[in-house]
Amino acid sequence: MKSQRCILSTILSTMMATIVLLISAPAHAQFGDAIVKVNIPFNFNIATQKFAAGEYTLKPLLQNTMLLRDERGQILTSVASISIESREAPDSSKLVFNQYHGQYFLAQIWELGNTVGRELVKSPVELETAKASDSPTQQIAVNFFPRR
Repeated sequence: MKSQRCILSTILSTMMATIVLLISAPAHAQFGDAIVKVNIPFNFNIATQKFAAGEYTLKPLLQNTMLLRDERGQILTSVASISIESREAPDSSKLVFNQYHGQYFLAQIWELGNTVGRELVKSPVELETAKASDSPTQQIAVNFFPRR
């Protein structure tokens, strides 16, 4: 009886893992193996890390993770995100930054024609910066062109 429960538990676990993989596959296909190359004209933050204005590359690593590289190809950080949806597909591929008193935080990644994008979870640093700001958050978009 105990071995039957163990077998049943293993089968159910395997089925659940397969279902999760099948459901999550379309979200990963959003950017597929596309490499995003972008020239960011201002200093910006991702979580607690600060980056200078310049040319960067984002490349998918895992379903909810992208790698940020500098113009030399050096990996600077991984970018974790969650899936978000929009009613309308954007008319350009873009990175969206939240701006508070001249500080920019990467917030979203959108691909041309796709109603599903990626959103970064606000870090404690960004939440504190937003809280200390007496003006509303401004969102700034920087266009890019995915290369496949």
